[in-house]
Amino acid sequence: MKPTTSSKNDALTNKSVTDLHKAGLGDEIIMAKIAQSKCVFDLSTEALIELKSKGVSDAVIKAMINKSGAVSGNPAANTTTATEPGKLSSSAKSSTPSPELMNHVYLYNKGNHSVKPLEKSVAGMRTKQGMFGGSAMLQVDGAKSAIQIGQAESATFVINTGSAALPELTLYKLKSVKNKREVASMKVNTFTGVKTGEDVISLNISKLSDGVFEIIPAKKLDKGEYFFTGKPATGANSMDAYTFGVQ
Repeated sequence: MKPTTSSKNDALTNKSVTDLHKAGLGDEIIMAKIAQSKCVFDLSTEALIELKSKGVSDAVIKAMINKSGAVSGNPAANTTTATEPGKLSSSAKSSTPSPELMNHVYLYNKGNHSVKPLEKSVAGMRTKQGMFGGSAMLQVDGAKSAIQIGQAESATFVINTGSAALPELTLYKLKSVKNKREVASMKVNTFTGVKTGEDVISLNISKLSDGVFEIIPAKKLDKGEYFFTGKPATGANSMDAYTFGVQ
């Protein structure tokens, strides 16, 4: 079988993805490959229909769309650059990282000042009713993120907002339920009233340079799945989520 690319530096394409699927590789492996590769995908309606007709799963197609920055509830979060993920701009040769994707959360390696984009997903918002109250739930597809970090690694992140104001971000720890990841962002109880979700991780956010901020969880992250979200737009039924796992 011929390789799908002529060299390891070639971009991943629609054909690369279908070839990986035909070779019998699972969705998690294909999504990890997408997350770690330079990609040039055709995401036209016709191309998406062709991918589906060739057996590529919804999860993989969604990973392709997310990698290209095409899914966003916030227009400002859409990517406008084709720079290879993790590559720093020429102005970032010093100790300050310069993430290329605006409003996208990156994993930050402080040792070599490299950055790696977290997997972008869409978190649907729904309500869950109980006997004495209910919960506002956030839910993303898939039981596991393609971006995984070791528990011993430093969980440091960075974001380029292009603004002087501190980013409004929340970090949640998720539960895997039937091939989805979800968390209660708010709980309402007849007796105790309204409470924010119990799986929120406090964040220490500091400015690194104009518009660029470092994000450090206030405690060590246990094994599991997580995502960052921003402030939801008024009336929105979904929001951007930047996912990763700790293994």
